[in-house]
Amino acid sequence: MKKQSYLKGAMILVIANGLVKVIGALFKIPLANIIHEEGMAIFNTAYNLYACMFVIATAGLPVAVSKMVSSSLAKKNYTEVNKIFKAAVTLLSLIGIAGSLVLFLGAKLFAVYAVNSPSSYLSIIAIAPAIFFVALLSAFRGYFQGFSNMVPTALSEVAEAMGKLIIGLLLSYLLLPTGIVNASAGAVLGVTAGTFFALLIMVVTYMSKKKEQFPVSGGTLGTSRSTKAIFLELAKVAIPITIGAAVSSLTNIIDVVMIRQRLQTIPVTQDIFHTLTEFYGLSSADVVIGELMKIKPSEILYGAYSGYAIPMFNLPPTIIMSLSMSVVPFISAAFAVKNTSEVKKLSESTLRITMLFSLPCAVGLSVLSQPILAAVYNNARAASMLAILGYAVIFVSLVSVTTAMLQGAGHVMIPVRNMAIGGVVKIVTNYILIAIPAINIGGAPISTNLCYLTIAVLNIMSVKKIMKPDLTISGFILRPVIASAAMGVGAYFTYQGVAKFLQTEMMHLSLNFLPQSAPFTPVASSERLKIVIALCAAIAVAVVIYLIMAFVLRLIKKDDVVMLPKGETLAKLMERLHLLS
Repeated sequence: MKKQSYLKGAMILVIANGLVKVIGALFKIPLANIIHEEGMAIFNTAYNLYACMFVIATAGLPVAVSKMVSSSLAKKNYTEVNKIFKAAVTLLSLIGIAGSLVLFLGAKLFAVYAVNSPSSYLSIIAIAPAIFFVALLSAFRGYFQGFSNMVPTALSEVAEAMGKLIIGLLLSYLLLPTGIVNASAGAVLGVTAGTFFALLIMVVTYMSKKKEQFPVSGGTLGTSRSTKAIFLELAKVAIPITIGAAVSSLTNIIDVVMIRQRLQTIPVTQDIFHTLTEFYGLSSADVVIGELMKIKPSEILYGAYSGYAIPMFNLPPTIIMSLSMSVVPFISAAFAVKNTSEVKKLSESTLRITMLFSLPCAVGLSVLSQPILAAVYNNARAASMLAILGYAVIFVSLVSVTTAMLQGAGHVMIPVRNMAIGGVVKIVTNYILIAIPAINIGGAPISTNLCYLTIAVLNIMSVKKIMKPDLTISGFILRPVIASAAMGVGAYFTYQGVAKFLQTEMMHLSLNFLPQSAPFTPVASSERLKIVIALCAAIAVAVVIYLIMAFVLRLIKKDDVVMLPKGETLAKLMERLHLLS
C-alpha cells in the first residue's frame, strides 16, 4: 500500500474529523433539544463509562500495532507484519468480549453505586456491545496506520458518525413519548450501531487491499519472531500506554462521579435557589433553601456542563488527534533506523503546528462562548463554563501530541507517570472547588485546565530531553499568544459591533456561576439568525487577523509547509512573498 507523507496522512484525518464533527453536531444539537439537560446527563454518564472501559480494554494496542508494523516495514520484514496483525485481532477480540460482558452484567452496579445515576441503567446496557465492535475495529486501524495509510481510518470514522446520527436520533425521537430514560438509551444505542458500521467498513477495506499490501519479491519477506514473542512485545508496548490512557480517561469518570457528589454537599442559599429556579427552570419542589442540593439539581448542572460546554470544547482536540495518530508511525520508523535528525524535525513541526492551531481555537471558544452556544443550541446557560474550559484546548492538544511522540519514541511510561500526576491534581481541585457555593459547577472546567496544564508541562519537558526540538519561548509561546490575543480582541469587537447594528443580544463577558435571572436564550428564530450572522462575521474577521499576524510574526516555517501535499511548490511561492521564517 502506498505510504502517505506525515502531514498528508494528518490532513486526511483532519478532513475526516471535520466531517465527523459536522455529523456529530447534527447529532448532538438536535439530541440536546430533544432530551435537554436531564437526558444529556444520562447519555453522557453511560458514554463516559463506555469510554473508560474502552480505553482500559483497547487504548494501548492500536498504538502498539501501529508502532510495531511501521518498525517492521522500515526493516522490510513483511512476514512479521502479518503475524502482528493476526495477534492483534485475536487479542483485541478477547478483550472486547470481556469488556462488553463487564459493562453489560455490571450495568446495575455502575448506575446505582458507582455514579449514583439509576436512570442511566438502560443506557449502559445499550452501549455495552460497542466495546467489542470498537476493540476489533481498533486492531484494523492500528494496522493501517502502521502503513501510514490513514484513509481506512478516516472512512471508518465517518461511517461510525453516520450510524450514530441516523439511528441514535431516530430512536431518541421515537422513544421520547415513553420517557427521557428510554429516549436517552435510544440515543446511546446509536453509538453502538455506529461502531458496528465502522467495523464493517474496515473489514471490507482490509479484504479488498489484502493482495496489494506488500511489494513481495525474492528475499524481502525476512524472518519473523514467534507469535509468543509478538504477543509479549505487544503487551510490553500496550500495557504502559493503556495505563496512561486509562488515567486520562479516568479524569472523565472523576467528573461523572465527583461533580454530582460534591454539588450535593452544597447547602442551598437564596442565591443558589434563584439560580436553579430562575436560570435553570427547576421547580421549587426540587430546591429547598437551607437543605443540601438534591440529585436532580446536580444532574441539571452536570448536564449543562457535559451536554453543552464539553461538546464544543472537544471539537479542536479531536482534530489535533489526527496529528497524534499520524506522527507515531513516522517517529517509530525514524527511531528504528536511528534517524535522529528526522525525529528532531518531526517533533519541532508537530509541536509548532499544535500551538498554532490550538491557541486561536481556545481564545475563540472563550471569547465567543455565549454566541456560540446560542447559535448552536439556542441555549447559553453553559457560557461561563465554556469560557473557562476553552483554554484547556491548548493543554489537551499538547498532551495528545506529546504523548503520541513519546510513545512513538518508545518512552511509553513517561506519559503514564505524568497523567497520574495530572489525575491527582484533578481529584484535589474538583473536591475543593466544586463544593464552594459561589463556584459550584465552575470548579469542573477550572480543574480540567489545571489537570492538563500539569500533564502538558511535564510531557514537553520530557520531549525536550529525548528529542531535543529547537523550541524557544518567543517562537513557541510568546508570538503565538500575541497573534491569538489580537485575534480575540478583533473577534470580540466585531461581534459587538454587528450585534449592535442588527439590534440583537450583545455579549456579556462575565464568569458568573450564580446568575439570578433567566438567560436570554432560547430566542425566536429571527433573533437567532442575527446572532449567527454576528458570530460568522466575528469568526471571519478573527481568521483574517490571525493569518495576518501569523505571517507578520513569522509563525510558519518552511519545514511545516514542505510536509504538506504539493508543499515544495507552496513553500517556494511563500518564500518569494517573504511569508516564511
